[in-house]
Amino acid sequence: RRFPTSQRGDSPKPRHNPKPMVAIRAVRHVLAAVFALLLALASTVEAKKEVPQVLCESCRATLTELRTMVDKTAKKQGREYAVTDAMEAICEDMYNFRTYAYPPPQMQKGCRTIMDRHEEDIETALWRGDENLVEFICGRPKGACHGVDMSEEAMNSKPMEIVKDFDDDEL
Repeated sequence: RRFPTSQRGDSPKPRHNPKPMVAIRAVRHVLAAVFALLLALASTVEAKKEVPQVLCESCRATLTELRTMVDKTAKKQGREYAVTDAMEAICEDMYNFRTYAYPPPQMQKGCRTIMDRHEEDIETALWRGDENLVEFICGRPKGACHGVDMSEEAMNSKPMEIVKDFDDDEL
C-alpha cells in the first residue's frame, strides 16, 4: 500500500508564511510612531503651561539657592566640586523652594526647566564666582525674566496655576 507523499515524511516541511510577521512589524512601527507623536504633543502642551512669572521666580530662586549651596561647601570641597554637587542636587529637593512666591512643586518644575536651558552658562558663571549670576542668566535676552513684569500687581493679577503632583504627607 502506498501512502501519499505528505504522510511518508519525505516531503519538505511547509514553509512559514512571512505575511503575518510583516504585518506585526508594520503594526509595531505604527505604534512607535504614534507614541513618539504623543510624546511630542505632551511636551508642547507642557511648554505652553509655563507661566512667565513662575519661570522667572524659579530662575531667580534656583540661582540664589545654587550660590548659597556652593558658598557653603566651596571651602571644604573646592569650588569645582561644590558647583558640580550643587547643580546635581538643586532641583531634586522641593524644600529648596519653600520660601518663594509660588508652591514648591511649581518652583521645582521651573528649576528643572532653567537647568535644562542654561546649565552650561550657570556652571561657568558659578565656577567664576560671578556676582551678577541672577541678572546674567535670568535677565538677559532669552532669559526667563526678560520682559516679565515681576511687580506685585502683575504677580497677583494672573491666577496662579496650582499643580499638585505630590501627596499632602510629603510636605
